Amino acid sequence: MSGAVAVVGFASIGGILFGLDQGNWGGAIVKEGFLDAFCEGHCTVSDGPDCTCFGKPHEQPADFTFFLTWGSALLQAGAAVGALCFAPIMAGRFGRRETMFVGSIVTVCGVLPCIFVTSYVPFLVARFVIGLGVGHVTYALPMFISEVAPTQIRGILGSMMQLTVVCGILFAACLNLIQKFPYFMAFSLPSYPAAIVALGIFFFPMSPRFALLKFKRLGQAEEGVTRAKTSLKRLRGNEIEADKELFELQQAMEAEPQEASWGTLIADGSIRRRVIIAVMLQLCQQFTGVNAILSYGPAIFKDAGVTLDPLLCGVLADFAQLIATIASMFLIDTWGRRVLLLLGGGVMFVSMTFAAVLGKMIYDMGDLVDGDPMKDTQVTYGYMLVACVCIYMMGFGPWGIIPWVYPSEIFPMDVKEKAMSTSVCMQWAANFMIAFLCPIQVKYLQSWGTLAFYAVCNLLVLAYVAVCVPEIKGIRTEDMEDVFGRRLTGQQERLAEA
Repeated sequence: MSGAVAVVGFASIGGILFGLDQGNWGGAIVKEGFLDAFCEGHCTVSDGPDCTCFGKPHEQPADFTFFLTWGSALLQAGAAVGALCFAPIMAGRFGRRETMFVGSIVTVCGVLPCIFVTSYVPFLVARFVIGLGVGHVTYALPMFISEVAPTQIRGILGSMMQLTVVCGILFAACLNLIQKFPYFMAFSLPSYPAAIVALGIFFFPMSPRFALLKFKRLGQAEEGVTRAKTSLKRLRGNEIEADKELFELQQAMEAEPQEASWGTLIADGSIRRRVIIAVMLQLCQQFTGVNAILSYGPAIFKDAGVTLDPLLCGVLADFAQLIATIASMFLIDTWGRRVLLLLGGGVMFVSMTFAAVLGKMIYDMGDLVDGDPMKDTQVTYGYMLVACVCIYMMGFGPWGIIPWVYPSEIFPMDVKEKAMSTSVCMQWAANFMIAFLCPIQVKYLQSWGTLAFYAVCNLLVLAYVAVCVPEIKGIRTEDMEDVFGRRLTGQQERLAEA
């Protein structure tokens, strides 16, 4: 058991590289050095808009807003391409560890130019390359964790990735509070965990499920059994447990001798239902508005008129998310996935609604000077808005974990690579949409309109989970047909014909 915890703990370092990028983007883009490098001299400034970090988002030059839009969105686009087009091939042919290794190397190759270049096109290309690497890591990591974790603690270990993501976000946000910490150092942060994963991942065992499947496909079943047993002995620390689990895995694999086609994701009703739920959870996660807060929280707080340092407000929100993530990790295997999703969704809807109302009230007051009798009221509203966003981030805790854990648990091995690629690709496609929309929303809808948009989205998300998402707590991957219905393709179909 301790072996599995150690393996998952190390592999989850891969989550930090994505968290560091999420956490440093919102802080780096409001630093004077970044504005000097990418706004001054690049943008057409007229009729009032300027490049000062003290300006509000809707006062920035339009071409700078366009650059920020693509700077954030292209990373998500690269991750979607990586997760859909390249990572499944790598993970299916070579392995989960190999996919994480390649993703880490590609991430480092994309990060390095971001440290040095000050031209738009090279910077944006580098952001896309980072995304390709992140797509590989975030595709393979949840799959790897679900395949090495014991069933009874699969939820908490599956949550490790999100915990490291949140830790990365908070760490980067804290560093960006230091005024002398330059923006280019912030952009370098994801390269360090990526290098650690690349250097150390092969010191840990391969997935026993993948070992059986890979060598069975190659016609070397005995080799697969040997490697799977070696992995299980290291993961469980007990030869008797390893032999028992190996026998169960072999029995389950008998029904999955061939890799299923892409058409199985649609033709098989049981698999189709799982794919739809997995894709919708990823889509819903992004339309809760979390990445609007993570990537543009400081800009939103500044635009709302909050008197606190907007970077400090972002750190407070990130800290609230960390607390909720840890709490959700310990509750996921006892309360279950569905209950936590509903609870978190309800908290997000209520808190985001109040935040939007407060943002509108602050906006309607306008820019008040010290001594104005309404100034204290406006400041109070600002503190209340920050509190609402922190409560929202606590509600997001389960939503940060479960849309990654849930898809990794529900698919059988013969469709897992393809099904997971659709799920992770939707995560990044939705992430791209939000990253592209958010700067435009903040510029033209102001902060309160942006918050109101995501409040409505949270209500729709809550309704979807209540109607469509079943509980899978404590159910083995091999027994998911009891929840989603029996399969009608592959081995099941052949047995029916016989």
